[in-house]
Amino acid sequence: MRILSFGEILFDIIEGEHYLGGAPLNFAAHLAQLGAESYIYSKVGRDELGKYAVQQISGLGVKTDFVQHDEAHPTGTVPVEFIAGQPSYTITEHVAYDYIQFEAHNQVLVKTEFDVLYFGTLAQRSGQSREALQQLVSSKKYTHIFYDINLRKNCYTPLVIQHSLELCTILKLNDDEVNVLSNIFYGQALTVEEFTLLVSKDYHIPMIIITAGEKGCYLFYEEALHFIAGYPATVVDTVGAGDSFSAAFIHHYFKKKDAMRAADIANRMGAFVASSRGPLPPYSAEIKSALMLS
Repeated sequence: MRILSFGEILFDIIEGEHYLGGAPLNFAAHLAQLGAESYIYSKVGRDELGKYAVQQISGLGVKTDFVQHDEAHPTGTVPVEFIAGQPSYTITEHVAYDYIQFEAHNQVLVKTEFDVLYFGTLAQRSGQSREALQQLVSSKKYTHIFYDINLRKNCYTPLVIQHSLELCTILKLNDDEVNVLSNIFYGQALTVEEFTLLVSKDYHIPMIIITAGEKGCYLFYEEALHFIAGYPATVVDTVGAGDSFSAAFIHHYFKKKDAMRAADIANRMGAFVASSRGPLPPYSAEIKSALMLS
């Protein structure tokens, strides 16, 4: 399995410490740990953070052939502060991943075929990166195009979401984002069933996944909605849990074509990451045993 993950590489800055992340990178790193040939398509600054990011990404087993370097803009950062115990963050604008370019003559890109293209919404806040994604979609054929919405405050528009829905074959979002999109596109709050029926029909999306935290997830495919119960977890932090869910789902679904089983494995993976520190914890013997079934 070969995947291409498009979007942001960034560092969360918490109490002066820098933590590498970004949903597309977390997704790619989990798939690398699952044994996939995993690439990240992004841009970092020509700075110390950018250099450090590339080293760390390579160490995670993710291929960096498509990581570009920006002379004019810094590597992405997200300063995080805690107010009354709750995190408050600002996603820095005009950073390197806002200026991703389509490298038509990159020989690795020309010669390599990918099974899955993954993307989200944040990196599309800029026209240049959005255009690069469009060209990636049109220049290659993929078995699956996976859109993990991951809405971030003030970093999206209805038009960007609409165009993204038109590109994907698998859509993933959470139950809060169902409410946001229901109001944006249909002017009212919709149930999960109403939402999936409308979006699948209006945008010709054959599969929609809606996560609901520890409760589990909803899976719409073959024109029917299913609920797959989750796994209990003692939450340490939820950073990256959704990204690990996405990686586990696509890994199993691509190999076995069993969407229900893929959703169950993804629920188990999400619970494991939520009960661990950080978005990329080493896999336990228990989770490795579960993933061997994939």
